[in-house]
Amino acid sequence: MASQERKKIAIIGGGVASMTAAYALTEEPGWQAKYDITVYQRGWRLGGKCASGRNREIGNRIEEHGLHIWAGFYDNAFRLIRSCYDELVALKLRSPEDPLGTVEKALKPLNTFILSEEGVGDPRQMWRPWYIEFPGNNLVPGSGGVLPQPFDYFKMVAEFLAGQIEKVGDALPLPSQGTGVGGYRSPVHQLVAYAKGMPADARLHTAQNGNELKEILEGIRIWLQGIKPGEWINDDTARRVYFMLDLGVAFAMGMVADQVFMRGFDSIDGMECSAWLLKHDASEQAVASSVFRSCYDYVFGYPGGICTDRGVGAGTAMRGLLRLAFTYKQALFFKMQAGMGDTIFAPYYQVLKQRGVKFSFFNAITNLALSASRDAVARIDLVEQAQFVSGTYEPLFDVAGLPCWPSEPDWAQLVDGEKLRESGIDFESEKTAVPAGVPKSLHLGVDFDDVILGASLASLPPMTAELAAASPCWKQMLQNVETVATCAVQFWLNKPTTETGWPGLVKEHNQYSPFDPNTLQTVLTGFAEPLDTWADMSHLLVRETWPDPAPLAIAYFCSPSRDADVPAPSMQDQAAKWADDYLTAIWPDTRNAEGKFDRNLLVSLNGQSESERFDNQYFRQNFYGSERYVLSVPGSVNYRLAPDESGFTNLVITGDWTRCGINAGCVEAATISGLAAARVFTGSTEPIYGEYDLVLDALPTPALLSSITAPHANWPLTPAFLRGSMEGVFSFHALPVEQVKQMLPQGLVLSRQSVTPANTHPVTFLFNQQTNVRASFLPQIFGFKTYLENIVAINCVEIAGGDGTVFSFLPALFLDNSLATYSGQLFYGLAKRLAKNTLENSTYSTATEENVPVWSMRYFDYAPISRLVDLGNIGLVRALLDTPILTPRGKGTWQAMAFDFSVGSAFAVPVVTELDVFATNGIGLPAGRFISPAFRAQSEENGLPGAFRCWTDWTLSNPFDSSRVKAVAAAQKNFDFNWQQT
Repeated sequence: MASQERKKIAIIGGGVASMTAAYALTEEPGWQAKYDITVYQRGWRLGGKCASGRNREIGNRIEEHGLHIWAGFYDNAFRLIRSCYDELVALKLRSPEDPLGTVEKALKPLNTFILSEEGVGDPRQMWRPWYIEFPGNNLVPGSGGVLPQPFDYFKMVAEFLAGQIEKVGDALPLPSQGTGVGGYRSPVHQLVAYAKGMPADARLHTAQNGNELKEILEGIRIWLQGIKPGEWINDDTARRVYFMLDLGVAFAMGMVADQVFMRGFDSIDGMECSAWLLKHDASEQAVASSVFRSCYDYVFGYPGGICTDRGVGAGTAMRGLLRLAFTYKQALFFKMQAGMGDTIFAPYYQVLKQRGVKFSFFNAITNLALSASRDAVARIDLVEQAQFVSGTYEPLFDVAGLPCWPSEPDWAQLVDGEKLRESGIDFESEKTAVPAGVPKSLHLGVDFDDVILGASLASLPPMTAELAAASPCWKQMLQNVETVATCAVQFWLNKPTTETGWPGLVKEHNQYSPFDPNTLQTVLTGFAEPLDTWADMSHLLVRETWPDPAPLAIAYFCSPSRDADVPAPSMQDQAAKWADDYLTAIWPDTRNAEGKFDRNLLVSLNGQSESERFDNQYFRQNFYGSERYVLSVPGSVNYRLAPDESGFTNLVITGDWTRCGINAGCVEAATISGLAAARVFTGSTEPIYGEYDLVLDALPTPALLSSITAPHANWPLTPAFLRGSMEGVFSFHALPVEQVKQMLPQGLVLSRQSVTPANTHPVTFLFNQQTNVRASFLPQIFGFKTYLENIVAINCVEIAGGDGTVFSFLPALFLDNSLATYSGQLFYGLAKRLAKNTLENSTYSTATEENVPVWSMRYFDYAPISRLVDLGNIGLVRALLDTPILTPRGKGTWQAMAFDFSVGSAFAVPVVTELDVFATNGIGLPAGRFISPAFRAQSEENGLPGAFRCWTDWTLSNPFDSSRVKAVAAAQKNFDFNWQQT
């Protein structure tokens, strides 16, 4: 490919997802001949909310946005960063002997963490540390594999609970085991044995399996209720085991009762996690305990930063906790051995720059402007925040042999740098929508062809206002996927953590946990607000360059925060009071004579008074834009858009705010999203580890025909199928049966149905705009151009003399795209016709190529947009739309295909439709005006659903898979169109 034909890709933002997308794109062999990639970054450094910097004036100390620790289940993230470090060495940008010369030197394993239990009484006495250690293993992070299925997790949890019973011994007065239960030590052990005896594949479970699991779990709940109140509640081990049993049994019951084994975790994400556990009989005491509260602290799971208001979807929470606890490799956590900017983003930057990716720093994107057709990004507006003395900007500098990002720009490289510094300008601030600088624009076809939008979610509302106005899906995503402000504090101390009194407190409340107080690496959560999480980061002292006497310990604290518009003291003032009231409870040896936190323990290079020492620590509140943390509030997963679901032809999205399998704010979610974004361009069919809960392999029973399962289904040409996105209107009508019969080809007959009144038959019309239509193995960029397609479908037909399997038949499909028309005719035998389609405001019209009118449909909005499933019972809608389609192929043969409109995740708004069918339609439709009322929970008088406007993704089965589609349709028969028959 000639260089001038290279596709220009503009990547907006420099966080984990953007760097992953750039890295994956440049992994493709010969990428330089295909892509010209530029990363546009606000300010002077990469990282987004994960950015860190070195304070050159204070010992090159590391200053973070918050606490960042990698989990052992971050498999994709480890695979990429390991590859990046290997390439650093191969490019001779780094030696394995350098401070962070290998990934093993950069990320060190940690198998412990500590929960803080809140007792009753004086705040100084009421915190009990709960030391938890997970066994290490020999697995290699980043090595891939297959994740457990929901039923596998169920068995793992059951085995864990049985182990806790064996661990607690007599400390917890467990009821004696009754007779007649097979001699098991406890009903939990009975659950373990029964689950092991069930088929490993949940699709082979029987109704009896489910009923017996429920019966055993109900027995366990009764057994737990037999534990008598007593002094055991004050025994640390007994109390903790009881809470884990209580929560674990509720989890298990919820998995069974809500059929999560088959439906996946997203199916329960509409409920808040605590509410879900309470629904399945967890006790309020257990749900309020530190073991569960810490789960919320770990993900800042408090909307609005209100720490009494929990807000995490049950499915996302359960998925995340199970992956964390049961799928880690080598260790539960990994601590970075420098700042996250130094450890992660500097290596990515160095390798990507060497590969040929361009970085444009100090470019703040302010607006994405759409084309006249409103289906593509035509212009990127930005502000050039600074000019460079030498024409380019070098962002890294050396700290003790390690390339690092500074906490402030290198002012000497900027034109008028000293004046800018004196002005106090903050290049990263998103407090105002338009920063200071020179406005500029990038233009489609000149400066870019495609856009990868990797800016953080909270940065998008002002940047994508035009997208929200054009796309209800985009607007709903912005409204329903939330973010939260966070805060961070860092202390440098002149005494080691071992002399704060902390190790003794841990030992006091964890008498049976072997650990060395002198090597204890603390990561604590569940502590007092406004700083509920603490990590001992003293291992970073060797990476900083303090003059003597250097600090002997570093402590990082963080927590969610109220928004900037909520009146509150400064973070510094809040931290001062918190240190006096609460920090001294877990660091008892840091109290001064007044019993408050001794500020003389803090290290300062700028003044030695107590107030100066405290003022010279690091305090930060993250209120705006990319600084904010993405939440997983209940139900929000349904509003997330996948990287290839932006709805705009040249826009791919990436970030932990997209629909990416984990659907939560973390490095692994962002990495999966970045890989999926790159896949849009490369067309890679390699599975992404952790992208799905359910992996559907071939079974002797028919597999479902759905867009979610299609990439994993047993297609003859795996994974070949057709896919696309649509925005359109479905309108359902009951037409005279005799006229409908006239539109059928020979060999098809109308099925017996009672959905519509006697002497009528259901006919569905779809008027829509199609985007990104392509074969599944092709990148999005190779899809058909956006086109209009208007369709009529006769529902409830069958093959004459056949087995009664119900299909739909499409007598006509009118398109204004010749390639899509001929492809549909050739591969699927569809009655596609090239036509003149128009969409003006709310009116779809079709005329033949000779300008003979076919029909015109006008719709009237009826209500706000929402998920289709939220509008009422959609069983009939699903049946009408998802029934497989038949087309004649000559000599009495029929081709079958399965269309899936992703009804369960589609957005919709009820509309009234007014359809005018002209006598010249050429299909055999009766002429006249047909009105469809708006969709509502109940069917209309004609028995059909009302009309609705819809935004969704769809898949169409492989054209060579006709036999399998017929077999599945015959086996499923998942809707009885004669349900009203007497």
